[in-house]
Amino acid sequence: MSGSEPTGPDNSSKHEVRVLYADTDKMGVVYHGTYLRWFESGRATYMRRRGSDYAKIEADGIQLPVVQANLTYHKPARYDEILSVNAWLEELGRLQLQFNYEISRGGEILVKGFTRHASIDLKGRLTRIPANVREALARRETTQGGGLY
Repeated sequence: MSGSEPTGPDNSSKHEVRVLYADTDKMGVVYHGTYLRWFESGRATYMRRRGSDYAKIEADGIQLPVVQANLTYHKPARYDEILSVNAWLEELGRLQLQFNYEISRGGEILVKGFTRHASIDLKGRLTRIPANVREALARRETTQGGGLY
């Protein structure tokens, strides 16, 4: 496998996005911050396809704010292209977790990155990730839905 092909694990979630004109900058390429939105859509899709979502997690009194983000840009994306967003859970600790991402076009990787999340209660204090949340995040996909963007 060459270094430009997607490399996510078997338990990743993939969905497609179309680049909107509003996603691009003056140079006609996707604005760098747009990829963080697509990372979020990847996380949301990952969780929904496992029978969970942010609303359910927050209803249990847990929030998962981003505490670190990293992106490496390999090639630009442009208006009206169809991109594949691939997301997977890379680490699941007691208080933090990490999602990894690849955004590609036709099998060619454009952007790789990750987001690290802390588990906090509704008062903003670090708290353990509850067992039901851990189980939902670690399970295999149960549905193909949730990839709308």
